[in-house]
Amino acid sequence: MESMLLDVAGHRRSPATVPSYHRGGPPRNKGEQYQADPPTVEEIVAVMRTIDDRPNGHRLRALIVLLCRAGLRISEALALQENDLDRSRGAVLIRRGKGGKPREVGMDRGAWGSSIRGWRSVASSHSARC
Repeated sequence: MESMLLDVAGHRRSPATVPSYHRGGPPRNKGEQYQADPPTVEEIVAVMRTIDDRPNGHRLRALIVLLCRAGLRISEALALQENDLDRSRGAVLIRRGKGGKPREVGMDRGAWGSSIRGWRSVASSHSARC
């Protein structure tokens, strides 16, 4: 009779959950490439239209602009501070990017419109309260 694998609660486990089960064989998705599936402009506009004008709405709108226009990762965008945005140069400073490396990305003039300006006023008023 085969030995059964049990978890902490005493339930049976699949042999595939053991780390050594797949060792030595190629991964099932080896060689497959998946196309990036970014949202369309229409989808982005539809999401931004649903955001209201409360302070959190300004921040959310600015977050979407930063993610789309500057190509930031979500963790990079959430870690931004007000002094990381340099409108005069059109640059956004990422202090800790992928691999812990700092980098600077540029954004076009359209991205620096009311969305980012609204976030900056919300961020400064929020930091003054904290």
